[in-house]
Amino acid sequence: MQNDKLGKVEGILQSEREDAMTRYDKVLILVLVVAAVFGLYYITIVMTSDGGNYAVIMVNGEEHSRIELKDAEPTEFTVTTPWGYNTVEVGNNRIRIKAASCPDQICVKEGWIERVNEMTVCMPNRVYIKVVGQETEIDDIAY
Repeated sequence: MQNDKLGKVEGILQSEREDAMTRYDKVLILVLVVAAVFGLYYITIVMTSDGGNYAVIMVNGEEHSRIELKDAEPTEFTVTTPWGYNTVEVGNNRIRIKAASCPDQICVKEGWIERVNEMTVCMPNRVYIKVVGQETEIDDIAY
């Protein structure tokens, strides 16, 4: 009698194990895998693309020039203003002020900028450079 009860319990458990994964469970797993693959694609390809970023050089509040940063040949040039000069260097999808006539050299110490909305400013010479383009990152500090 004990053996009959054990056999019934094993039969019930066995039938539950057989239909434990239904067709809808398999569809749900497939949808989740496709969503994960698409998410990885979006993060690696779309979010990290440069999107044609360029730098805008402003002198005394007016646009002086625009420089394409993507695939730009390494170059440097000088922006001369009535208040002084700034030597600007471009290369490897980034830009910086390499030398300046200002006394404190904060703009030179700022270094390379490459991300959208980054900027470097030389207040004594009234020059600033800002990277403009598609938003490619989330600001982790703000969120």
